[in-house]
Amino acid sequence: MPKSILAAAALTGAAFALPAAGQTLGQRDFAVVGTWGQLSHWRDSEGPFWTQTIPAASGGRFRINAKPLTELGLSGHGVMRDLSVGAFDFAHGVFLYVSADSPVIDGGDLAGVVPDLATMRKVMDAYRGVLNAEFEAKYNSSILMLYAWPRSHLYCNLPADTPDQIGLEALKGLKIRSYGASLADLIGALEAQPVPVAFGEVPQALQRGVIDCGVTGTASAYDAKWYQVATHEVRLPVGYTASFLAVNRDVWTSLTDDERAFFTAQAAALEDRMWEATAREDARGMNCNTQGPCPTEIGGMKIVTLTDAALAELKARVESTVLRAFGQRCEATSPGCIANWNATIGALLGLSAG
Repeated sequence: MPKSILAAAALTGAAFALPAAGQTLGQRDFAVVGTWGQLSHWRDSEGPFWTQTIPAASGGRFRINAKPLTELGLSGHGVMRDLSVGAFDFAHGVFLYVSADSPVIDGGDLAGVVPDLATMRKVMDAYRGVLNAEFEAKYNSSILMLYAWPRSHLYCNLPADTPDQIGLEALKGLKIRSYGASLADLIGALEAQPVPVAFGEVPQALQRGVIDCGVTGTASAYDAKWYQVATHEVRLPVGYTASFLAVNRDVWTSLTDDERAFFTAQAAALEDRMWEATAREDARGMNCNTQGPCPTEIGGMKIVTLTDAALAELKARVESTVLRAFGQRCEATSPGCIANWNATIGALLGLSAG
């Protein structure tokens, strides 16, 4: 771990109330599940936070058994259900995987809504109270941290004479990888065809023509070598994949005030670092997928962007389709959902879900 991170952890941990002289407090063990073990968020941030920072900053008080969901053989869909019944004490997760249980959660990560990373963080902050109330009610948990993964783009096999800038009509009729309700809505708004394809199956699907475009984060596309099977990176603003760190409420209430303050401060420091890491990973993915600079293999995909007119039309279609569909799903199961979204994210972005 970089020395700067260890120093920050030590400073944050200084506020943690250690036992007075002669007082003995037992160690405490916690079980933690993280995200994907092969990706940088776990390798560089989540994993070291639990296995190094927390034990060191607590003076050895807290012993952590932390594993990524891939090592545990989990898909991510059931992480919050497991957390709610105490299978884990803390869990990192992705909105996309848990939003099937709750359209309210989906509202924090709607496809085509967020244009840039700075806005994404403001969206997360604006919606945090709504999300926390939903996590408490549905999963017996509280949110400690919100962060994001690098932006998602389209990685396509397009004709060689495709211009550097395109209108939305260039995407009409294409078969595009889909995951999650709002992405399917966005693809439909493009008058393209959503095709459900698992992440690991995308390269073969692109090679065989089952899909014309895959959708994923910039760094994930590079690390999975999609540049070997796709010719163009279409920088359509699909958005960022929202993620969280949550704690089981029974565990949380069993801690002392000082212990809760300790974890809250540590999580806040990690949250700042992870937003910074996302920005770095985003730049790495975009550079390495296309023409560089890149410290490893340059992918060589051609960069395609949308014209200003296409971006304006996309925003209109997102509001009339993605947001309307979300509002209908969410209000049907959680009355008041539209009002909550409009008063938070909607007010921030000047959008309405209905």
